Amino acid sequence: MDLEEILIPDTILIHWNPTTKVNAITRLVDAMAAAGVLRDRDQVLTDVLEREQSLSTGLGEGIAYPHARSKGVDKVAMAFGIIPEGLEFDSRDDSPAVFIPLMVSPEDSGAPHLYVMAEIVKKLEDEAIRDRLLKAESPEEVCEILNS
Repeated sequence: MDLEEILIPDTILIHWNPTTKVNAITRLVDAMAAAGVLRDRDQVLTDVLEREQSLSTGLGEGIAYPHARSKGVDKVAMAFGIIPEGLEFDSRDDSPAVFIPLMVSPEDSGAPHLYVMAEIVKKLEDEAIRDRLLKAESPEEVCEILNS
């Protein structure tokens, strides 16, 4: 499973300004629902928020990675948000989250989604990629940067 198989422009949010972690997660889930990649939007939202409540996915260095397994999807789905001003996300290093990939996988899925998670986090640790993402002017450009 590759990132380009699951990241589509319709699930990428740029030039947005969520006010809370819950608001950000809700809007990313809504983008996936609008794109038709979820079977049950409410189930997915509940599962992601419950996972986040149990342990924050704020990794630090401007990255948060909310994720969950859910009955609300048939296959791995992803949304991606960029918040240039950053958003409080209870990160390990107390830094605000700027890049928020949100991934949901079926409850019975194996490990393939873990490779995608590792791939995107590795890319987001690259300062040059982060700079390009912050300058991206469209969801299509974000896809191009992350899939290169």
